[in-house]
Amino acid sequence: MKSFMVVRAGNSVRITINFEASPSPQVHWLKDNVPVAKRVTVSNCDDSSQLLIPSSERSDTGVYSITVKNLPPGPITLEENVPGTVTVTWAPSPDEKRDSRLHYMLCKMDSTKRTWSTVADQLFNNKQTVCNIMQGREYHFWVYAKNDMGISAPSVSPTWGTERKKERFVVNTPTRKDSDLRCPASFIVPLKRHTAPKGYECYMTCAVKGDPKPRVTWYRDSVSLNTNTNYYISEVCGVCSMLILRVADTGEYSVTAENALGRAECSTTLSVR
Repeated sequence: MKSFMVVRAGNSVRITINFEASPSPQVHWLKDNVPVAKRVTVSNCDDSSQLLIPSSERSDTGVYSITVKNLPPGPITLEENVPGTVTVTWAPSPDEKRDSRLHYMLCKMDSTKRTWSTVADQLFNNKQTVCNIMQGREYHFWVYAKNDMGISAPSVSPTWGTERKKERFVVNTPTRKDSDLRCPASFIVPLKRHTAPKGYECYMTCAVKGDPKPRVTWYRDSVSLNTNTNYYISEVCGVCSMLILRVADTGEYSVTAENALGRAECSTTLSVR
């Protein structure tokens, strides 16, 4: 077929297009993507279509095109018979009576995936139940008619369901007064009485609490030991320890714990064998 034609004004124009289709398809002629004028005659048969302009005019100049389509299925209806499912029903394609091999394909798209997927193919009836329908989503369904020659344009369903709008998540935190955790210095575990051989080591411990953190001082016979090198003093997480590196003689040992809210003291006696 010629893709370009020049015709003298007043002459007739006849364009014939052959095609293959079963059953007979819908045929549409367009001029510059607009349906041809009423004075243009279109004749269709099973395997061809002819466009005839009896007397051409300059206004007939343009690009002519033809579209050949199989008839799609009829309107689609949607119904929920069982929660979580939707039954899709469509009117038969007008070609169904003329083609025993014609069947249908059902596709769906939901508002979260935004892609089409095939629900069922090779359907020879006009109804299909779709499962796993989620609340809060919108669904769209397309039904195609198919035969050995190809596939029709889809029949489009109305929208099913309602897309759930994302709501702003707000946490309301109750207001409450800050607790006052301060407390005066005190002893949880006091010093114990010790007996040790002369010249050996002796280990003493106690536990204190307080907020603010208490300042702890060790004494022997009322004399501070915090700077004495014969004593190793430590404090970890409120546990106060003192290691006497070399026991000399019997004496009284005491510990004081003091902070801004109070002062506490405990004591013990070290006996030397």
